[in-house]
Amino acid sequence: MIWPFIRRTLPPLDAARSARRDALRQQAIDLKQPLSDMRWVVVDVETGGLDAERDPLLSIGAVAIEQGRIVFEPSLEVGLRQAQSTGASNILIHGISGSEQRAGEAPHAALLDWLEFAQGAPRVAFHAGFDQAVLQREVRAQLGLPSKAPWFDAAVVAPLLFPAAAPRCRHLDDWLAHFGIAVYARHGALADAYATAELWLILQQAAQRDNIATAHQLRGLLRARRWLSMH
Repeated sequence: MIWPFIRRTLPPLDAARSARRDALRQQAIDLKQPLSDMRWVVVDVETGGLDAERDPLLSIGAVAIEQGRIVFEPSLEVGLRQAQSTGASNILIHGISGSEQRAGEAPHAALLDWLEFAQGAPRVAFHAGFDQAVLQREVRAQLGLPSKAPWFDAAVVAPLLFPAAAPRCRHLDDWLAHFGIAVYARHGALADAYATAELWLILQQAAQRDNIATAHQLRGLLRARRWLSMH
């Protein structure tokens, strides 16, 4: 019989990368700063399918918001090396060719880059549950690190702050069109992260208008609405 709870062996890290990983264990995130003073990291991932527990992570794109503005440089765009590329039909969706998939960074190195970019910032994504699950799965598998960072879902916050628009706006493109946000590109990880960051700036301003002053208060409101929807 095979014991079902055998721990997966982590990829070996050299001394420098081990030190980088250990430094990431010490991070703490303060959600009680004013919303406009916080550093936010907006992220999007491209995967080899829609199963967050099994499909491969292909690329990560992320941008930061600081002092109420999107920071263009630095941003993060990194591909994770795949032993075998995804099928042709999947490549048509994410646009990452087979050769690009096989030429990406080693997964543990790419994930170190991601965590160091995000550091002490809450994470934001559109339909964040998927991005969170994929990234946490890979961070555990490649680096053995737990993830305690708070996540905020723009797809949940937007209808909460703009309920009149919610029936017409289900997808990211719907919200971008509703607010007249011009998009230079879509359906790449970095491009989608940037589009979501533009939406998040509008949502942040709306939250402040509604006297939500901190990320801690915003998270509390989201938890209260989730509790009410369950009862």
